[in-house]
Amino acid sequence: MRIVSGKYKRTPLLSLEGDKTRPTKDMVKEALFDSIQIMSSDSFLDLFSGSGAIGIEAISRGANKVIFNDSNKDAVKIINSNLNKIHEEARVFNLDYEECLFKLNETPFDYIFLDPPYAFEDYDKVFELIDKYHLLSKKGIIIVEVNKNTVLNDTYNDLELYKEKKYGISKLLYYRKKVN
Repeated sequence: MRIVSGKYKRTPLLSLEGDKTRPTKDMVKEALFDSIQIMSSDSFLDLFSGSGAIGIEAISRGANKVIFNDSNKDAVKIINSNLNKIHEEARVFNLDYEECLFKLNETPFDYIFLDPPYAFEDYDKVFELIDKYHLLSKKGIIIVEVNKNTVLNDTYNDLELYKEKKYGISKLLYYRKKVN
């Protein structure tokens, strides 16, 4: 696993041993970041971080602020090790997703990336809390990586699905505020 593009391109990253995490493939990372075009003023939340590869890719591509969260203590150690490899600092939380979203209350993000374990089923709750705590900026986008067979709603509160792309066994779903 490595950083695909940007300032730290080709830097190898550590990942968690075993099957507790599922690293996002380089092809998917590249497609994801090419589709959103991160700007230097953008903020990014990697809510189910695993190794932190997605948030670190956002840093490499110039995101201004990136916050990582994972409920697994070993994953948090890997995230911090990967941040040390590129000599960057970021806030890294070791919290359940609900606690993390509560703690970030009223801190809007331009991008929120959700890549929970494939068995995860609380998407309604995640979207509800993001809305309740006003965590998505007006131009913000939520990107969800799921198994290609997973079906999520087309809308959540005032968010709508506007793009869906499949890559092997994964797919990316993009949500933004409804356009009136």
